[in-house]
Amino acid sequence: PDGEVLRINHPDGSVESFTYNALGQVLSHTDGKGQITRLSRNARGLPTRREDAKGKAVAYQYDKAIRLTALVNENNATYNFVYDNAD
Repeated sequence: PDGEVLRINHPDGSVESFTYNALGQVLSHTDGKGQITRLSRNARGLPTRREDAKGKAVAYQYDKAIRLTALVNENNATYNFVYDNAD
């Protein structure tokens, strides 16, 4: 896809950059200090894992309705999400 931001040059000389998949979804972001955050995505393009420059990761799980059902944070704490029939 066209139109994605590949690079941002800041007035202080720092540079941010981004990489994308074929669907135009962000796969990585390099901040002005050169630290990279990476995203893994499933076949539907939903993020399944985010890993920061220090290797700290957050994992995401979804149900068949594409709703977030669980998040496991960088401290390995799990947060579960339950939806009622109206959702």
